[in-house]
Amino acid sequence: MNKTKARLLLSTLSMLLTLYAPLSASAQETYAGSNQDVRTVLYFNVWPAALSKFLPQGWELSPATTGPTAGANLVVEFVDQLWATDPKGVVAAPYRYVLFGMPVKQNGSNSTDLMLFDGLSRGGAGPYGIAETAIDDVRQTVHYGSASSSVDESWEFRGDSESVSLHTQFERGKLAREQSESHVYSQVKPQFSRIYRYVEGVDLLRGPGAAGDRLVNFNFKAEGGKLSGIFDGHEQLISLMSVPWYSRDIYVPAP
Repeated sequence: MNKTKARLLLSTLSMLLTLYAPLSASAQETYAGSNQDVRTVLYFNVWPAALSKFLPQGWELSPATTGPTAGANLVVEFVDQLWATDPKGVVAAPYRYVLFGMPVKQNGSNSTDLMLFDGLSRGGAGPYGIAETAIDDVRQTVHYGSASSSVDESWEFRGDSESVSLHTQFERGKLAREQSESHVYSQVKPQFSRIYRYVEGVDLLRGPGAAGDRLVNFNFKAEGGKLSGIFDGHEQLISLMSVPWYSRDIYVPAP
C-alpha cells in the first residue's frame, strides 16, 4: 500500500469513528446509547396560556428571539428512527414517534432548554414518560430528476385519546450541516433529563432565513387530549425543517 492510499484509509477511518463512536462524557454523565434518524421538525407560535398550564413549578416559557425559530414557543418533532443501540452497543429495534416540546428555562436562569410534555409512539411512554401508545403509518417518496429533487412524505399517529398527522410535499434544497448539543427535560418528572450531542443535515423549507418557501403542500392536524387546547386554529407555523440525516449520542446527567 502506497503512502497516498494509507493516508486516505486513515482519513476515512477517522471520519467514521467521529460519526459513530460515542462522544466523550464528563464524570457527571452516563452514556445511554446512540441513534440515527430521519426527522421533520415544526416550530409553532401558539397561545402561551395553552402551554403555561403544563409548566412545572419553577419553570417558564423561553422562546427564541433570533434565528429561524424566533417567536416559536412549541416544537413538534416527527422522528423515523433508522438505527439505535443501547449503552452496551446492542442494536435495538427502531421505531417512529412524534414529540411535543416547549423551549423553557428555570426561573432566574439564562439557559434555555427543551421540555417534552406530550407525544405518540408505538413504544409507549418512553424515557420521559410523556408519550401515548399509538399505531403509526409513515411514508416517504423521493423523486430524483435532471433538475431539483422532490419529496412527498406522510406521517400519521393514532392513539386512544390523541391523533396527529402531517403531509408535506417540497423541493429539496442544500443541506446545512449542524453540530451541537441539547438538554431535554420531562414535564411529568422535571428532575429527569437527557443530554444529546448530535450532528445533522438541515433543510430549512419555510421560515426566516429560508431560501424561499419550497413547501408545495402542507397539512398538519393534531387532535384530542392535551393537543385540542393548543391547536385551536390560531396557531402560527414559524418554521419547518426537514432533517434527512440526524446522528446523536445520548447521556444522562448524574442525579
